Amino acid sequence: MAQLLTVKDVEKICQVKQGKAYRLMKEINDEMKEKGYIVIRGRVNSKFLYEKLGLGDKNGQH
Repeated sequence: MAQLLTVKDVEKICQVKQGKAYRLMKEINDEMKEKGYIVIRGRVNSKFLYEKLGLGDKNGQH
């Protein structure tokens, strides 16, 4: 099952401040919603975050 990340997780992964982390999460969640996924505000799917950042999965795999 995909892990849902919080804003603190996104801040650490992306090395950004809270405001930027929330904007990234909103952008990803908006895209997921358009594709028919159910999203939870304040959480983001780790797989989609890593893909959107071009990092592959959280283990560095592409």
